[in-house]
Amino acid sequence: MKQSRTLYIPAAISLLASIALILFAFFGVVHPGGAHGGSSLGKVPPGMERREQGSEGLFRTLGTIAVWCAAVSYAWLRLKKKRRSPSAIVKKLVPLFNRLHQPVAYAALVLIAAHGIYFLTQAVVKDDTYTGIAAFVLLLTLAVYGYLIRRLKSKHTRKIHFLLATAFGVVAFIHAGGSAIIAALSIVALWGLIEFVERMASRK
Repeated sequence: MKQSRTLYIPAAISLLASIALILFAFFGVVHPGGAHGGSSLGKVPPGMERREQGSEGLFRTLGTIAVWCAAVSYAWLRLKKKRRSPSAIVKKLVPLFNRLHQPVAYAALVLIAAHGIYFLTQAVVKDDTYTGIAAFVLLLTLAVYGYLIRRLKSKHTRKIHFLLATAFGVVAFIHAGGSAIIAALSIVALWGLIEFVERMASRK
């Protein structure tokens, strides 16, 4: 019992740190003029701004790809319950998403790290910088628990992993906005399609 409680401590710290970062992003970051919306650490020279546009676009794209990778990985949390599906198509999807779950999750971690490092070092710090850090903190903690699932073999590790994944999804909505919402709706649509396919298969 004591060990199971201990497992929750790092996750709780990660979640509290993320909440603090989000609150700071919305209420603690103020422009020099007094308006909320981001802390300007200095104006970028016009020439440099043009040179940085290409790189910024690339690293924003990496962030978007990371969101989709995370969404594909999250889809497994429901698909893993479909191993005994009456549909042959769904049965083929289950091992596919099982194989994808870890690689795309780690890909999301690497891509978000690259995305974040660029905007922390090369761009003006804004309020969404802090929500991005909050998302990365959760994803990093999530990856650690994912690594520990098969090693600790505790139901609490799996539960924490799921809760952190859901929390990361919420923070991703806050940080990425439209792209995260589209990715999430796509996964929900996939789940709905799978349910429909299963019902059709069960009627045969």
